[in-house]
Amino acid sequence: MAVTSRNLRTNQESNWSGRRVVRVPARSPRRPVRTVVSVQPAARPVRLINGLLWGTVIILLSLVVGSLNGWIGTRINDLRYGRPRVAHLTARVGHEGEQGLPTEFMAINLNRRVVVLEFPGGDPAQAKTLVGPYLFGAGEDLTPITLDVEDVNADSKPDLLVNIKNEQVVYINDANEFRMISAAEQQALEPPAP
Repeated sequence: MAVTSRNLRTNQESNWSGRRVVRVPARSPRRPVRTVVSVQPAARPVRLINGLLWGTVIILLSLVVGSLNGWIGTRINDLRYGRPRVAHLTARVGHEGEQGLPTEFMAINLNRRVVVLEFPGGDPAQAKTLVGPYLFGAGEDLTPITLDVEDVNADSKPDLLVNIKNEQVVYINDANEFRMISAAEQQALEPPAP
């Protein structure tokens, strides 16, 4: 390897006194030593405790949400049906009377007893009372009752349907009054079992 005495940038000869120039990088502050941490998998008892805590949190959260859901449903029914639970229906069922006004019905859950009031032609002086079933169970005094009118026995007179939760009580329209459906009439209405 040859040593030149010319400056490579300017192509001029330089005075070389025999000293060797060595470039040394400037000292940098000492770098901190990195420590490598190996992650060990969690021990089994820690996983078990963690799983139990999460399970407890989920169970408590579901209990709170369930209670809140029931409370909100009761408040909505309070706004819709009031206390005691009252529902109203206006329908033409053939009991209109002289004025030709539709009949007014009110269903009341009165201390777990279902009571339906009928005002033929909207006249409170001719009010009739239909006493329905007694509701058993906790909180049944807050069960809403709804009313529908439908001809179930195909006699071209609308019958009264009282809806309580998932059940219906049928009152047959006979002349100028409603009566509870009999067992024989109910069997005639049900389709035959296969």
